Amino acid sequence: MHVQTPGRDGAPVRREAHFLHALILLSTVICGTLAPTVIGPVLPAMQQHFADVPGIETLVPVVVTMPMFVLGALAMVIGAVSDKIGRKRVLVGALVLYAIAGTAPLYLDSIQAILASRALVGLAEAAAMTVSTSFIGDYFTGAKRDRYAALQVTVASTSAFVFNLMGGVLGAYGWRAPFVAYALPLLLAPLVQIFIWDTQGGRDLREAHAHAADETTFRPWLLALICLAAFGVGMVFMVVPVHLSFMLVQLGVHSTGAIGFAYAMNSVGIIAGTLGFGWFIASRFSVLQQFVLGTIVCGLGFVCMGTAHDQTVLTLGGAINGVGCGIVLPALVSWGLRSLPFSRRGFGTGAFTAAQFIGYFCSPIVVMAMVMHSGSRFAVVQSWGLALFVLAAVCVGGSLLRVRRLKLG
Repeated sequence: MHVQTPGRDGAPVRREAHFLHALILLSTVICGTLAPTVIGPVLPAMQQHFADVPGIETLVPVVVTMPMFVLGALAMVIGAVSDKIGRKRVLVGALVLYAIAGTAPLYLDSIQAILASRALVGLAEAAAMTVSTSFIGDYFTGAKRDRYAALQVTVASTSAFVFNLMGGVLGAYGWRAPFVAYALPLLLAPLVQIFIWDTQGGRDLREAHAHAADETTFRPWLLALICLAAFGVGMVFMVVPVHLSFMLVQLGVHSTGAIGFAYAMNSVGIIAGTLGFGWFIASRFSVLQQFVLGTIVCGLGFVCMGTAHDQTVLTLGGAINGVGCGIVLPALVSWGLRSLPFSRRGFGTGAFTAAQFIGYFCSPIVVMAMVMHSGSRFAVVQSWGLALFVLAAVCVGGSLLRVRRLKLG
């Protein structure tokens, strides 16, 4: 796709985004995967280090969830700011802040100070994820945009798998060591500064975009619908990461290797789903069909997990669910980007990113409330699968009724 940028005389100059630019932007998604993966293995050691702090059992898990909470609260605001002042400066600043705040626990000796630094990590994460996604919407259209939206999730899932291993290795050197990984965005900041050009400039640039990339109009009701879908996707996505290990233990599986393998298969499923979306599904199915397909596959995985009586079937169910999540996540991003005009893309991307992370945050709360009521994670997970089947059927039925009404009208 050609992108308009201002020349020396103020007139728009056409540039073309290439794979290098996409690769740099895709790499910034590591900001969304470092928090729960790198430091997860050392949380028990951190809790032991601060054992004399009252309520430490509650405070240590918040070290992981604090960035998600801040991201959910601020992503929309930061996206709106990037619409006004330009995305590049926001992204570069976010990468630097992420590295500074992320590595702060290497020398902080107070759990309260560490939590404050984690809040700054959430601020930087909100900016990096919102702006990088907005850039992809600015730089690319059509099949390329869909493919790179899918690759975002592919890179995130792959990096999560790698950082999980890295966290375990670094954790052998103490609970502080894994926080070194948060310095990685410092390598990306210069690349963004040098190779990424801003898609915003003076009035001439905005007018050029109004005729080129900004063909759609801003529809608040559609953004609200996308945010609702994003919240639901976030709720569904977090079920397996949070509950799979507990379900395996309930079946008598206590080997960390076997549990790690089950999680790896879920990650492989997500990667397979994103690749299938980018190279096949996106170009052949409508948005509704993409969501219906992904919802059915997610539901199938949940039902398989809920009815499992052994480790193999449960692991298979987690992998199937991963494929479905790998379809609906890029479908959501692609739908959001194609529905937003250039002038509100940062705001809109921030809105559905925030809704998705609020879904992440709420998912364990809702699921555990259901588990306490029913007494079984297996029954709850199976009921989620059946609910997804019903949702897919309602979507298909509603679409058929709409088509029929159009024909009769």
